[in-house]
Amino acid sequence: MATFLASIPDSTELAELVGEKGLLNTRAYDDENQTARFVISDGTTVTCFTVTDITIDQAEMITIECEKSDAWSETAFREAAGRALGR
Repeated sequence: MATFLASIPDSTELAELVGEKGLLNTRAYDDENQTARFVISDGTTVTCFTVTDITIDQAEMITIECEKSDAWSETAFREAAGRALGR
């Protein structure tokens, strides 16, 4: 799991949350690389979606759109991100 999370800012704290094996829905934003990572877990499976070349405000808009539609499958996430970014 540490390798999976290594490139995510604050990965140590995130690994602890994932290790609790509970429901998880969080976002990490890397200012330097303008990259957002959206991490979700149902307690058994951890999924990470990465979106590059976006601002922190755009990352927040994606989060809101995903939460409104409960969009956490790959297809649903892509559609929600597209709506949030106007694509």
